Amino acid sequence: MCECQHSVCACGCAGADEDVSAGVGENWFEQVFGDGKSPPQSHLRSYLPSRLPNRRETALYMLDPPITRNGQQKALMLGNQLSRSVTNIDACYSSPAARCVLTAASVLQGMNRTNIPLRLETYLFEPMIYNKPYQEFITLSPFMSPHTWARAGYNMDRTYQRLDDFLAPQETETDYRDRSQYFLETIEQEYDRRVGARGYSRPSTVLIVGHAATPLIFSNIASRQQLDPVAFGQQCAHIPFLHTMVLERNAATHKWKAR
Repeated sequence: MCECQHSVCACGCAGADEDVSAGVGENWFEQVFGDGKSPPQSHLRSYLPSRLPNRRETALYMLDPPITRNGQQKALMLGNQLSRSVTNIDACYSSPAARCVLTAASVLQGMNRTNIPLRLETYLFEPMIYNKPYQEFITLSPFMSPHTWARAGYNMDRTYQRLDDFLAPQETETDYRDRSQYFLETIEQEYDRRVGARGYSRPSTVLIVGHAATPLIFSNIASRQQLDPVAFGQQCAHIPFLHTMVLERNAATHKWKAR
């Protein structure tokens, strides 16, 4: 059996059936910021992450909510579990959504890999068809920048160049699959170049933290199945918090398989 050349751990940080102890709930913004005129420091609540960045436009938190401290603890426990089977992490890519960034940071902490900086990648955001409010944000991003996260004490790769800052407002599930496949291909190309430059094939492992759709779409790509948009949407609605899968690429055939 040929040695695995690359591994990808794909983690979904939120789903429709997300554990209520991890999600902040529908009315959390009103409870914390009221009418939106409360100061940014109003997020300092016992059930919210203590290092949640202050953002000038607090109303954007309505579109970009965090997870709870309990959710952070569960992500840390997942990291502990992953550390038993994943011996090294070469990079960590995260959706720019706050709940994903917080999840990724906690998973890395649980793996004892806080030295790995987070790379925020817009292409890892969930399908736009599931986010009608986001379709209005064509010129203004509702997400915080790596610099904003870094000021709050998070280890961010501020030199990473995202594939694109723009997502098509009317994007379909098929469009989402296309951009996800493009992202995975860039991962392959980057680490293939590293293997060639080193002259040997030490396996690489990449951690990807996204949304409910993330592990499903990468599994679909790895298996080379045709995407059924209706079935895909139904499956996304039942993905639990921290659902995780591992993809391994065969060093000889370059084919992926889910594990």
